[in-house]
Amino acid sequence: MVFDKPKSHMEVASLLFLNFLMVGCNKQHSGDLPAASTDWSRDILMTNLIVDLDSMRASADIVLAGSLASTGASFEIGDLIVEQVTSNATQLNFRTGQGRLDVGVPLSVQDQTLTIDYRFAIQDDFNGLLRSGATFIWPYYCGNLFPCRSEPAEGSSYSLMLEGVPDGATGLFPQSITMDVPAYMVGWAVASYSYQALGQTVNGTEVGVYYRAGEEQNALRGTRHLRDVFDWYEQTFGEYGFGQKVASVSVDWGGEAFGGIEHHPFWHIASGSMSDPVIHAHEAAHGWFGNGVRIGCWEDFVLSEGLASYLAARALEAVAGEAIDDQVWASYKNQLDSLQNSSENKIAWPQGCNEIDILEDGLFGTAPYMKGAFFFKHLESVLGSNRFDRLLRDFYRANRGGAVTLQALLTLIGEESDYDPAQCAQAWLRNEALPQVELCGY
Repeated sequence: MVFDKPKSHMEVASLLFLNFLMVGCNKQHSGDLPAASTDWSRDILMTNLIVDLDSMRASADIVLAGSLASTGASFEIGDLIVEQVTSNATQLNFRTGQGRLDVGVPLSVQDQTLTIDYRFAIQDDFNGLLRSGATFIWPYYCGNLFPCRSEPAEGSSYSLMLEGVPDGATGLFPQSITMDVPAYMVGWAVASYSYQALGQTVNGTEVGVYYRAGEEQNALRGTRHLRDVFDWYEQTFGEYGFGQKVASVSVDWGGEAFGGIEHHPFWHIASGSMSDPVIHAHEAAHGWFGNGVRIGCWEDFVLSEGLASYLAARALEAVAGEAIDDQVWASYKNQLDSLQNSSENKIAWPQGCNEIDILEDGLFGTAPYMKGAFFFKHLESVLGSNRFDRLLRDFYRANRGGAVTLQALLTLIGEESDYDPAQCAQAWLRNEALPQVELCGY
């Protein structure tokens, strides 16, 4: 570290005290260590996970930004059993309760690594590691898998090592995620998989699909456009941020479950949806919007799911023609029309920031997906395809690895074009009824 030359005795004293904190606070005796305390504001820079599926034990090295103001750090831990918390081989004070872990962290201007050793359990309700071998932690169940913070704006980079994979099975997971992403993006799938490469994009990204016994026909039908779709995303919006190999991965969610979850670069698709090219295109789109650029608040869910729904239709039209595009939008319209006759929450973009429970308050439903898709289609029709693509590309490149709100995108559109989208955003996303055709209908 380089300091400017001091100009006074006061500056000399300040620098000596700062040096004492940098050196001395990292060498405290165990009796001098701070008590466990609550602080949800400590910035998580990186989380490194080593998970043993055989013993059901794991270790998380969590790198925190240094602080000279706080001696606390807090994490969600769900039903994890925390065995010890250390830093530089020193046992730190901690406490657990009500799904929370509080740690006492010595003062330091330098980044600090907490090593949290813990045990985890199988979950039965789409809230952690499932019995089928796949994980499902969206939206706020990461604490059942590793110490975390689930608010989407809290981004971290990750590494993951999976041990104890059963003989004959394959563990699919990202070894390293170097960009800040939401905690719910982290996950894995373990099963007996076959793999089919679908080709490389112009940028050299290998696109493929992993499927289980008896699924080959559906898997290849559903991913027949996936290489071209992924290439269209790369060429239209910019460089993909999560590696040079990507794939759709079949997972067993049981029963009539459908859809997918955006565990890039190996996103999960429910086995019953493997033949649907729209689901594959939708989950792939999250590599740019939802993961590559994450939402700032749960209320901005439409910026992730509505935009991904729109982009899935848009990409399939670009690579497979208008016929499939018409089919997708006809399906979307049916879902939109059914929403109006249901008791579902019909507001796609609620007011506020993290003031709702996305599950309990019903935001996770048709409204943000379908109202959002038609709103973005409206923007395309007003601005023109090329101009709208360019605005989305600029938005992605400016915010890659960051957390943003839908309002930030609307502001960019208003500043960079001669169209103010505020009125139609209000009509489409913040009203229960569909907008009038003469205003910004569909």
